[in-house]
Amino acid sequence: MTSNPTVSVIIPVYNSERFLAEAIQSVLNQTLPPDEIIVVDDGSTDGSAAIVAGLAGTSPLPIRYVYQENQGPAAARNHGIQMAHGDFLAFLDADDVWLPEKNKCQMQVLNAHPLAGVAWGCAITFAGDIAPGEAPSSVIVPLSPRFLLQSMLFRRAALEQVGGFDETMRLGEDVDWLFRAMESSLLIVVHGDLVVYYRRHENNSTSDEDQTNRSMIGILKKSLARRRVQGNLMVNRLASLLILPSVKGIRYNQLPEKA
Repeated sequence: MTSNPTVSVIIPVYNSERFLAEAIQSVLNQTLPPDEIIVVDDGSTDGSAAIVAGLAGTSPLPIRYVYQENQGPAAARNHGIQMAHGDFLAFLDADDVWLPEKNKCQMQVLNAHPLAGVAWGCAITFAGDIAPGEAPSSVIVPLSPRFLLQSMLFRRAALEQVGGFDETMRLGEDVDWLFRAMESSLLIVVHGDLVVYYRRHENNSTSDEDQTNRSMIGILKKSLARRRVQGNLMVNRLASLLILPSVKGIRYNQLPEKA
């Protein structure tokens, strides 16, 4: 780790003008600010580009915008990784919101565990909108770790070890990456701190349950096939996961009251 590690935040966006400004603002509100924000526009036809331009004009952090023809979230994230300068990389979907202490909390985790490649925090799943500065009122799934890239902080070396996201996948590429990471025995630290509000709405890529289930079955089959080649049929290498209760002094596990 360098003496002054840098953090790059990558936000893929596809026609998310309704929520994009809120997502970017949650990065700008970090108590330990990252060093750059990279917005990869995956072929949007709405006002996403204008929203980024407006925020970039007043942002205290550099916000870099790049447009690509629609190729899916895996390709957008890989494009962002190629552009990023950071020693650490974080991902945020354009419709989700980080907690203000997310970056500080997870930098503490990785500083405390120098052999770990990923810090993995918790999420609250909600529906609808959030009033500025408030917790969501419509909670669908309470505090829990989820297979969400936006609840994680990565060392660049971890992404280089495991490889990028599978661009042949339009759904489930995040879960596929985590399976490959665990198969490679990458050390992942799971901690009990709330770091992201995960928004459910009608345009979520996972809204089609049948498609999501088919994707998960395909991911599991690919993982088992790789393990057979390796001569290892374990469902998981638990030794690659380190479970922590929380980061001392930083915990946001109070569930918001339902409206």
